[in-house]
Amino acid sequence: MHIAIASTKEGRVYPGHFAHAEVFYVFEYTDDGKVKPVGVRENPLGRAPDIDLEEGHHHHIRVENSGIPLHGPPKYMWLRENVLHDVDVVIAADACQTSYRVFVSQGVKLIFTDPVPVEAIVTYIEGEGKEEFKRLLEEYPRE
Repeated sequence: MHIAIASTKEGRVYPGHFAHAEVFYVFEYTDDGKVKPVGVRENPLGRAPDIDLEEGHHHHIRVENSGIPLHGPPKYMWLRENVLHDVDVVIAADACQTSYRVFVSQGVKLIFTDPVPVEAIVTYIEGEGKEEFKRLLEEYPRE
């Protein structure tokens, strides 16, 4: 199982919508509860404007020059297919309903936390929170 933590480049959980995190720290979560680093993935949406937040703006499927959709379900499907294609769990501080639904419909679990250091989450999952994290994954609601 792969876990992605939506983060700043400095290694803290990104304080906003996970789709606009600067990077994703990706880990392998093993059957024995260990967390092994897989890598750090740059997120092109972290540099793109979040037009979903623009008030009074009628959104059409806008596409950045690079071909990345900037709004709605196509934006989140692009993120899933191009950055988080092998991820089973996303740990983040925030998400919108649309992104939540897109990722959950793809079988991805979203778990929310405060903007703490990534290393604190890893330490928690492997240590005092080991059983709680396993339970959370097992009991995660299905849509």
